[in-house]
Amino acid sequence: MMRLLMLALLMGCGSKHTPLAKGDPTAREGQYRTGTPGKGWSRVAPGGADRAWFNGKTGATIYFDSNCKARFEDKPLSDLITHLTFGMANGDPLREESLTVGGRSALLRVYSGELDGVAVQVGAVVIKKNSCIYDALYITSPSAFDGDMSSFRRVLEGFKS
Repeated sequence: MMRLLMLALLMGCGSKHTPLAKGDPTAREGQYRTGTPGKGWSRVAPGGADRAWFNGKTGATIYFDSNCKARFEDKPLSDLITHLTFGMANGDPLREESLTVGGRSALLRVYSGELDGVAVQVGAVVIKKNSCIYDALYITSPSAFDGDMSSFRRVLEGFKS
């Protein structure tokens, strides 16, 4: 499952390899709040994302990332979520739900998928606000997915930018 965690953390739309200079048009990236997933979750190094949590008991990962200004793509939420899950989602979504997150329209899709040969279930959310795209992923085994979905929703419910 640790391999699953590492792959999930590398799946962001853009990486943040260098420190941002003052006046950088992407300087708003990472400048937002989220909720916390709750008991059983530990904050972990986010890799190319802004934030990440791992549940050692279930092997689940939640990650949250932002891409602003020059990295912002003004595309429909459905296109953005397809791009976010490319390479790990298999087939059509198992379900799709329109949400309001942080006062903005958001899209949640749940997919079955595979990472490094391991079956997973993926919950993906995208939000557009103020020339930023915010995306969140929840990745775990299919058998653990429903049990930790409330933790993912808690992270989303606390979103403020």
